[in-house]
Amino acid sequence: MLVSDDRDLLLLDVTPLLLGFASFDGHFATLIERNTTAPVQKSHVFTTTRDKQTAVKIRVLQGESDKAAENHLLGEFVLSNIPPAPKGEPEIEVSFDIDANGIVNVSARDSATDAEQSITVSATGTLSDQEIDRIMQDHAQHELPRKK
Repeated sequence: MLVSDDRDLLLLDVTPLLLGFASFDGHFATLIERNTTAPVQKSHVFTTTRDKQTAVKIRVLQGESDKAAENHLLGEFVLSNIPPAPKGEPEIEVSFDIDANGIVNVSARDSATDAEQSITVSATGTLSDQEIDRIMQDHAQHELPRKK
C-alpha cells in the first residue's frame, strides 16, 4: 500500500500480457488475460487429438498473438501415462496459478488416472519491460476485437 498526503493508493501486481498454452492446431489458448491481478488461478479442460494418444506436451506461452508461434515460450513439459483411448475421450485439466510474488505454476492432470506434471516459471523466464512494450505496440497496430 502506498500512502501520500492526500490519498491512499494500493499497488497491485498484474500480468502484463496474456498467458496460456499452445493448442494442437497452432493457436494460442488464453487462460489468463492481460492485466489480471495476482494472485490468480485459472484452469481449462482439453482432450487428446489422436486415437490412443498416451502423452500431451504443454507449451506455456506469454504474448498477445492468437498464433502460438508468435508468442514467447516460457517453458514446456510432457504429461505422459495417459491411458490409450479414442481421441476426444481423455480429459486433461491444465491449471495456471500465479501467486502473490508473481511466480507462475502450470500443471496438467489426467482426470482418469490423476497423473500430474507441472512446471514453475521463474522470473528469469519472463520478458523484459522493453520487450513487453514492443509486443504491445506491435499488436496494437493490428489489433482486432478479442473474442470473449
